[in-house]
Amino acid sequence: MSVLIIGGGPAGLALAGQLQERAIEYTLLERAPFLGSTFRCMAANTCLSPWINTVLPGTRPSWRIALRPTEREEYAQYLTEYAIQRNLSYLTSVEVDRVTREPGQFRVSTSRGQFQSRVLVNATGYFSNPHIPELPRDSQCEIPQIHAAAYQDPDTVRRLLGSNRGRVLVVGHRLTAGEIIEGLYRSGYEVCLSHRSPIRYALPDMLQACVSPFSYILEESLVHLPGMKPPLSLESRMPGGVARQLIEWGLVRSFPAVVRLERRAVVFQDGQDVPFDLVIYATGYRPALKHLAGLISTDPETGLPPLYGAESRETPGLFFLGLQGLRTFRSQFLRGIREDAVYLADWLANYWLLDRQAA
Repeated sequence: MSVLIIGGGPAGLALAGQLQERAIEYTLLERAPFLGSTFRCMAANTCLSPWINTVLPGTRPSWRIALRPTEREEYAQYLTEYAIQRNLSYLTSVEVDRVTREPGQFRVSTSRGQFQSRVLVNATGYFSNPHIPELPRDSQCEIPQIHAAAYQDPDTVRRLLGSNRGRVLVVGHRLTAGEIIEGLYRSGYEVCLSHRSPIRYALPDMLQACVSPFSYILEESLVHLPGMKPPLSLESRMPGGVARQLIEWGLVRSFPAVVRLERRAVVFQDGQDVPFDLVIYATGYRPALKHLAGLISTDPETGLPPLYGAESRETPGLFFLGLQGLRTFRSQFLRGIREDAVYLADWLANYWLLDRQAA
């Protein structure tokens, strides 16, 4: 049995490592020229969960850094080293165009030719499919708009506006929005925030470092109960430090939801009409599944396909990793991906054994 993995991020690499340990033949395809490309493209000041939550199966962080937040560049390097140290089988710069199902196998059309496999695992995640809400806008709207996926640091805004000054609206209320408003405020921009839901703040960094071990233990005991959510310190919330102070002190003005965009202004739900030089959408992502069109349907709200465990309900042999609610509430997070990869590898190993016995 051969397994084809699409996606060279944490999910794809974790599964590849597990399949290799079980002597199951596989190939991993990555669209970028290097592994972990998502993390190299994130905003420069992005920090992930502490290392205790982000390592992949088979590795563990030194106790000296276990509770320290993971910086995006060092995590990208970690993923590359993970693949090299385990001598994983992967191809980079392979763009998957389309996947079709034929009797007994999948056929994958890519920028580097055709691939076939008995089993296909989609580990493309979310970050290559940024979600921008559809808002009514004036046909002559002149306000530049970008998604947070295109934002690296305040220099991104300087290049767009051609100026070190300007009024920027950030739409969103979670971690990414907080990181962006903090960076732009420090760089001298007038920053505003728009959000539909109430802002929920994370614990300050020092307190979070103290609480995280206990939250982790609590999560381990609750994760498999239906309807459970992650503890406070492990959720993706608005940062509770500088970003919270900027909002609460009024240094970053807070507005309700955006209703429409006019020529040079944004209209909010409360009727305010405010001019802006740039809008940045920190509005999340949807699963990157365009290449699977024709094989699956997706929920119009979440973009998720119907699943039975990790397998597609509509296309047998098609599996997923890294999606929201795949097995538990943490399946879309790094700490959940690593355990889901072990689960799926074990399932495929049993499938492979049954396949051999049938032959």
